[in-house]
Amino acid sequence: MIRLGLPAVVLLIGTAWFGWASYRRAASAEQALAEVNAEHRALTREVRSLERAVAAAEQGLRTLSSHPSVPRDVAVTADLTLADVRRLVERDKELDD
Repeated sequence: MIRLGLPAVVLLIGTAWFGWASYRRAASAEQALAEVNAEHRALTREVRSLERAVAAAEQGLRTLSSHPSVPRDVAVTADLTLADVRRLVERDKELDD
């Protein structure tokens, strides 16, 4: 009786331990995934905010470079900066894809 009952008890305890450990790993993975998703959403909001800021800066530089009272060297610098901003934004969009 003891010979037959002891392996069954050990098997039952081992199965319960394995199930509990698997459950804990799954719960931990689910929590980590939720944290990563929240961080991703926050970063996406930040990127959208930065894109709006870049668009506003781009518009300001465009206006500055086309204004008749702005000296030519300032207008050229503004155009170069505008091209740099566009290049950076496009590169970041490529990295996101």
